[in-house]
Amino acid sequence: MSSVKNGDIVVPGDQLCVIEEMSPSFGTYEKDGVVFATTAGGVSIDLKARSISVLGPDGSNKLALPVKGDIMIGQVTHAYESRAEVSLVKRNGKDILSTLLGEVRIGNVTRRFVKSMHDVMRAGDIIRAVALNTHEIPVELSVVGPDLGVILGKCTRCGNNLVLTTHNNMVCLRCENHEMREAAKDYGVMFGLEARPDIAPRRRSFGDRRGEDRRYGDRRGGDRRGGDSRGRSGGRRNSYRDGDRRSRRR
Repeated sequence: MSSVKNGDIVVPGDQLCVIEEMSPSFGTYEKDGVVFATTAGGVSIDLKARSISVLGPDGSNKLALPVKGDIMIGQVTHAYESRAEVSLVKRNGKDILSTLLGEVRIGNVTRRFVKSMHDVMRAGDIIRAVALNTHEIPVELSVVGPDLGVILGKCTRCGNNLVLTTHNNMVCLRCENHEMREAAKDYGVMFGLEARPDIAPRRRSFGDRRGEDRRYGDRRGGDRRGGDSRGRSGGRRNSYRDGDRRSRRR
């Protein structure tokens, strides 16, 4: 018979029975011949129909595990080189009864090349993502798209909220630490943070770099051909010295 009894309290991912004992019904799913709970609630066994279900706290039948296409919000708990683990707390704008484990792989972050997951999200960040699988734990997530990505970043130095300056560039107003994230287009809006493009680092123009080359050339006392500050070339001075040496020999 089933390894659980009527009325037992379970949480998402708990093993209930094997498929030979009971068929999955509301609040459950089957994987590799084992029936699992998809929601937190009480077990309900129908011996006549030989089915097992999990009822929500209010006694209703519902599925809590995400399906493909659901929009999820959660906090990054661990970020590795090629993936990140996420604790999911919202599904399609509604709170989840019990947090679910999600996972973002580096190939599902952006269409551009990314060397490390640390370049796009860090532990402590809040992200918005879309579910790629159905009734499975961990929930496979993607943040590819303008509405998806990091919606609140945390400074890796002091833990303060990061403020967006320009595209994917952020700064901590407390410790002035600059970082990068794969930001959603509405980054910070949900948390009352406004973008600060006025404090973004200014990119040097080609004219600025040429001006610096001129200043460095003046400090060296001549142009790149080795002349002095009055424009006389080093090559001419050497020829005068050679002439003096020849006259002394005579």
